[in-house]
Amino acid sequence: MAITRSGLDRFDAVVVAGMLALAGSTVGNSVARAAPAVKSSAVNVPVIGHERFFVVIHGVEEADGVKSDLVPELGRLFAEEIARHPELALRLPGVSADPATDPVAFKESLHRNGVNRALDMSLRVLEVTSALEPPPEGKPFRILKRGIRLAIFGTTLPEKLMAIGGDGDANVAAEIRKNEDDSAEGKKLMLEAATTAIKQAVDMTVTKLELPAPMDAKAKKKKK
Repeated sequence: MAITRSGLDRFDAVVVAGMLALAGSTVGNSVARAAPAVKSSAVNVPVIGHERFFVVIHGVEEADGVKSDLVPELGRLFAEEIARHPELALRLPGVSADPATDPVAFKESLHRNGVNRALDMSLRVLEVTSALEPPPEGKPFRILKRGIRLAIFGTTLPEKLMAIGGDGDANVAAEIRKNEDDSAEGKKLMLEAATTAIKQAVDMTVTKLELPAPMDAKAKKKKK
């Protein structure tokens, strides 16, 4: 089984503009399901030279006309990938206040853990592709293909002021025998593609979070 293509899509302004509406609305076939709890190695681990973020996973949704039939699995993969990044913490001791109803208590609980910012993050499936091609000339096996394109949407908590995110896509292919169950193998391939695409999207998000904040106009004047 080999990954035949993978790459990052450009994160355009239209997508960014839609981030701020995600937390309070459902779009198309959206399915807002909480991701399963994942033990994160990021809890209480100091990250030298990097700011840490507390992450609340809002859920997984699918764009209009997109049906992956893998929403629970994608939520699990999303949470597992976030947990691999020491900059992102899925759990922090004593963080129980609701950022929407008690933002002050929420921020205080973050500060007690040495964390200054929190993010509400959602995963959106933008496109899934599938194909079963006949055997190439002179070959006995059919070619099964699966692909996925997705994006992460995030906003800061509790303010919901900054929109951040990343995207990814991957395509995989495998040879299957004439009588082999292509639906079972197809699901395995789709999860393999999703794992690659989610890693791309989370890596891109973390990279953007590490970029220095743009200097505002007042600060630029003082510097001059």
